[in-house]
Formats: sequence, structure tokens, C-alpha cells
Amino acid sequence: MTMDRLLRLTSGTVLLIVLILGILPAEDVHWFWKFFLAFMSLNQIQSAFTNWCPVMSLYRAFGVKECQC
Repeated sequence: MTMDRLLRLTSGTVLLIVLILGILPAEDVHWFWKFFLAFMSLNQIQSAFTNWCPVMSLYRAFGVKECQC
């Protein structure tokens, strides 16, 4: 799997988990998850302009191959 596909998979999975947590009553969800959702959203916006995401550094360290686009 290439970097771009793995990033989309990771982002979609985490956003789905946070969405499911968001359906729960507010008192059952820790504030961290709401903060994390805001962080991910801002990170996706900045990565659209800079073509860099913190997770990319992690995936490079694990040897994930770059996109051959």
C-alpha cells in the first residue's frame, strides 16, 4: 500500500471512530476526542496546502513506499 492510500485509510478510520464517539452522550465522551477531531480537521486542511502530514514521517520511518503518481 502506498503512502497516499495509507494516509486516507488512517484518516478515514480515525474520523469514523470519533464520529461514533460523537454519537454517544456528551458526558460519556472524554474531551480529548473532541480536541483530536479538531486537530485532525486542521491538519488535513494544512496538508492540502503543504503536502505534509505528521503521520507521513511515521510511515516513512516504517518504510512505507511513496506514491508513484
